[in-house]
Amino acid sequence: MSALRHEEAHAVGFLQYCFGEAWLSLRRRWRVASLSTALLAGAVFVLAAALVGSSQLRDVTSRMTEAAELSVYLDQPPDAGVQAAVEAAVRRASVVRAVEVLDPQRATERFLRDFPDLRDVLTSLPERPFGTVVEARLAPGASEAAVDQLVATLRATAGVDDVVYDREVLSRVLLTVAVAQRLATALAVLLALAAGVAVAAVLRLSYYARRDEIEVLGLLGAPSRAVSGPFVVEGLLQALAGTIVAVLLLRVAMWSIWRGPGASWAAALELPDVPFLTWQQLLTLVAGTLLAGAAAGWLASREVAR
Repeated sequence: MSALRHEEAHAVGFLQYCFGEAWLSLRRRWRVASLSTALLAGAVFVLAAALVGSSQLRDVTSRMTEAAELSVYLDQPPDAGVQAAVEAAVRRASVVRAVEVLDPQRATERFLRDFPDLRDVLTSLPERPFGTVVEARLAPGASEAAVDQLVATLRATAGVDDVVYDREVLSRVLLTVAVAQRLATALAVLLALAAGVAVAAVLRLSYYARRDEIEVLGLLGAPSRAVSGPFVVEGLLQALAGTIVAVLLLRVAMWSIWRGPGASWAAALELPDVPFLTWQQLLTLVAGTLLAGAAAGWLASREVAR
């Protein structure tokens, strides 16, 4: 047998030994191993859900930003002079791409189309709540400072009841989304730490169960990798199992939400049919989890070596 084939056979034998010992250890302590795997799956689930949510919200907010509008509500009864002055001021603004004027009837119809659930409330009012509305579609590259200046000018104009700026609402939405993402990330980190502690505990139990065997290997002069290898593989197996469980649960959860209570929201926000992780996100998540599992196994083996 050539030296290369000997090395290959030796490497294959070593991997078989590591996987065999790791699998045997997990079978012996399957209850504790299942608990640590469940904690790891919870951490991966939260992180993956945050990734999916972030991607979808980023797409939604991007579309909302591109389609941002400025709505100027005029006082009632309508004044032709005020309407002409406001419309001229809006058309002159460099940040405005298109202008549309809605009379009270059309403004009411558009509101009812966007919010059909409020039809009964609106029809019960003694008079029509909307006056003339001047709507401006903003240019995609409009600067915040220029738009803010236009909004301030319009709000200070006599005869203007209110000015609604979509990006002001959008900024509040983005702030809420950012807070939610930070909370989800913090929760995922806490769960990951708990899972890491649990995995390390399982690996330490594995050491105590195999202490005599490990001591014999040391007396026989076995290399350190003969001790650390099974620990690393055991951490990898737990990480892989936790990731698979988390991804499957996330897929089922997303399908259930999109086919159930979230269907109307998905249609309103023009979200795709049952969004999920991209292949790049999925591969990165799997690689990161496997690396963390291997690191936990290696650190546990280093503690044993001491």
